[in-house]
Amino acid sequence: MIHVMASSVLNAPISSVWGLIRDFGTLGRWLPGVKSCVIEGDDPGDRVGAIRRVEMGDVGVIREQLLALSDVDHAVTFSIIESALPIRNYRSTITLLPITDDDRTFIRWRGQFEASAEHAASMEARMPTHIYQPAFDRLAEILALRETRS
Repeated sequence: MIHVMASSVLNAPISSVWGLIRDFGTLGRWLPGVKSCVIEGDDPGDRVGAIRRVEMGDVGVIREQLLALSDVDHAVTFSIIESALPIRNYRSTITLLPITDDDRTFIRWRGQFEASAEHAASMEARMPTHIYQPAFDRLAEILALRETRS
């Protein structure tokens, strides 16, 4: 099993950040490279078991299932159930923690997956640098825009 992780500090209160990532169907708003993101069926975006269909510009369609969502712990866990990526058994958790000094938010995205020997190193490097960190950067941009408007 390969474990990957990225973290960052966002200059916004946890309630503002949680409001952006809590809905499983809004990934396209804050993950660069997403062409479309929809929840399949009639499920709301915060129902455990919901499946989202994400069309990514570089890897095609990825289907993911929401496994857990906690408003108390500010955490969302999901798995990939279908993808063209050269990985298997992908599961990840995005967790938010309050930074009480100056009302900021610590965000951590942890993932784990299996990959063949030929793809393991490239996927291990790609997840934190090409997926997780760009998502954090985009969240920071969105939050900064909101701050300047208020």
